[in-house]
Amino acid sequence: MEEVQEDLQLMMSNPEKFLADSSSAIGSTKNYQSLNIRTDILYDREEETSTLLEVFSQISSPSCTNRSRMVLISGYSGTGKSSLVRKLEHEFIRRGARFVSGKFDEMQQIQPLSAIMNALNEYCNLLAHDTVHIDRNRAAVEEALGSEGQVLAALIPNLSRLLAETIGGPPLAEVSGREAQHRLAFLIRLLLRSTCSSSNPIVLFLDDLQWADSSSLELMRSLVTDVALDNMLFVGCYRDNEVEPGHSLFECLESIRRFGITPITSICTSNLNMASVNALISDALSTLPRATGSLSEAVFQKTGGNALFVTEFLTSLRDEGLLQYSLSRRKWEWEMEHIRSRTIAQNAVDLMTAKLLRLAPEVHQALRVASAFGAHCLEEVLQIYDTDPCHLSSTVAALDIAVAEGLMAKVDGPAYRFSHDQIQSAAYKLILESERESFHLHVGKSLWQQSSEDEIDEYLFVIVDQLHRGACRISDPSEKIRLAELSLTAGRTAAEMSAFLPASAYLQAGIGLISDGDWEWHRELCFDLYNWCAEIEYILGKFDEVKAHLEEVIKKGRTLREKLRAYYTFVQSSGSFSNTGDAFATALMVLENLGESIPAEVTEFDVQQELLATQALLRTKTEGELLQLKPMSDIDKLEAMRFLNILLLYAYAERKEHFPIMSCRMVQLSLTYGVCKYSAFAFGAYGGSICGLLGDISNAYRFGKIALTL
Repeated sequence: MEEVQEDLQLMMSNPEKFLADSSSAIGSTKNYQSLNIRTDILYDREEETSTLLEVFSQISSPSCTNRSRMVLISGYSGTGKSSLVRKLEHEFIRRGARFVSGKFDEMQQIQPLSAIMNALNEYCNLLAHDTVHIDRNRAAVEEALGSEGQVLAALIPNLSRLLAETIGGPPLAEVSGREAQHRLAFLIRLLLRSTCSSSNPIVLFLDDLQWADSSSLELMRSLVTDVALDNMLFVGCYRDNEVEPGHSLFECLESIRRFGITPITSICTSNLNMASVNALISDALSTLPRATGSLSEAVFQKTGGNALFVTEFLTSLRDEGLLQYSLSRRKWEWEMEHIRSRTIAQNAVDLMTAKLLRLAPEVHQALRVASAFGAHCLEEVLQIYDTDPCHLSSTVAALDIAVAEGLMAKVDGPAYRFSHDQIQSAAYKLILESERESFHLHVGKSLWQQSSEDEIDEYLFVIVDQLHRGACRISDPSEKIRLAELSLTAGRTAAEMSAFLPASAYLQAGIGLISDGDWEWHRELCFDLYNWCAEIEYILGKFDEVKAHLEEVIKKGRTLREKLRAYYTFVQSSGSFSNTGDAFATALMVLENLGESIPAEVTEFDVQQELLATQALLRTKTEGELLQLKPMSDIDKLEAMRFLNILLLYAYAERKEHFPIMSCRMVQLSLTYGVCKYSAFAFGAYGGSICGLLGDISNAYRFGKIALTL
């Protein structure tokens, strides 16, 4: 009796689901044969939903201090981590938040900072479309970034819509390496600080953190631990079964915890319990839960309650006729014995692969192409691919069929995105493992050959990534050289974005494409690849790799000019790794060859001689003449200034007796050959020397002011 009463209550509360009008079945058989998989409902996630909303309320409360928070959602693939966040997206927006998201991709790890930059581009688009606060937003961003906004606008195109007045301002200071990375992170923090508030906080959602590149993790850490950045909720999802101890994600999270500023809330999503699986199936079949109990039990036993696996298995039962709608009885029916005895795939990927194989051949091929790019692909890239005369069918048109089947979604970009990572994995499995390298090479060649110069610049990383995946299949030496040149361009571009790990990967791949004979015929390319790679590895702290690449350059170099760049990187890296002995010995040898001899052992007499020589030259110049010195043009002297400049740092730290010698020599070179960007440091260091050695405070102050002016 209680069960009957419960059924009646369900019918009364959901008549559109459980009390279908029999007359409506006529002419609408297709609707009744379709499963009603409810993507708008989260089953058994009430506690997790409540936790997320509670943390959000903390960042949006004006009375709360230190109002940035971090939420980490972990769980196996298919347990609904992303769905949990997406379900609350509209609620966040309703409460005033600007919700933006980015997704890391296993196939696109080498594309630097893509997920975070996509999210920030979306954020700037929201700011630009906020007609109520557009003037305030522009003023705040312009005040915060000033002319430095040019740096971010190159990586975040929509930012230019807020910086119309600042683009094209004075030239920016040139920075490279870690300095460039720190500047990028600082500017992004300024952007968010100036535009976040308790009434309009930002919810930054990054999915699949297990595939995040090191540059993105470092930027994430910088944002989350910024003590001046309030009103930000960072939500990250990752697959805990794919992240082991020592993984870069765990190292980043441990660093955030040690910092002790940002509270971290952890949520773990598990598989659905039996009751939730029954609720899902009851909704999908518009059938009372008591009637679906036996089917749900069988599905639960086969899938373990993994939400994705449940829905895919249910769909496969419908496709195979084991679950079908009876028009005569106007209800769903299933063959329980066949379902219980049915052999099931080991996971959702294998199940979906079998499903994809039932689609038309042109859809197969389109899905193979799309999966080669990862979880999503821009429509314009696919259109370029389709212009290849070798391709008889339209990839874009075929993917529209996949969209209609629910396998993919059309999203802003415009782009195609697989509905789930596991569907992308299933599509990628359609490419035989033995053919994947050739397949990627074909896709890369088609894009490379059919793209204009502007398109190559825009989709550089996409093209190079495809070509590198199939590079081992290239046998033509001239084609290898062309790809090595493209790899160099990709490496330099990534380095300019402060994405040093991807830059290193591009450059390493380029080096792998050249042979010993290319040092003779493509000398400049070989030197550039090795020198750039060594410089990037120095930034990454890989001293052994730096040394190996520099030794190759020095061995192959025939003149000092060809070896100078390598010598400079060696001095930098040796000094940074506390090997100042080798740094000094190498730099002094180079300076000797450049005509600037510096003694390895310095005496008091040597210092006096340099001071006297410098003072004699300075007496010939008025202060006005010092500020009007011509630019230095002698290449050898410019190189000497560069080596002296870096040695000044090491001398100050460990060989203080060399400091006045080098500062004096740099001032002498500036007075004799003209000034360069190192001259300002030279005059400042000289002022420090005469203050400390001679007690000449007034002139020290004077040269300090000259240094600032320069």
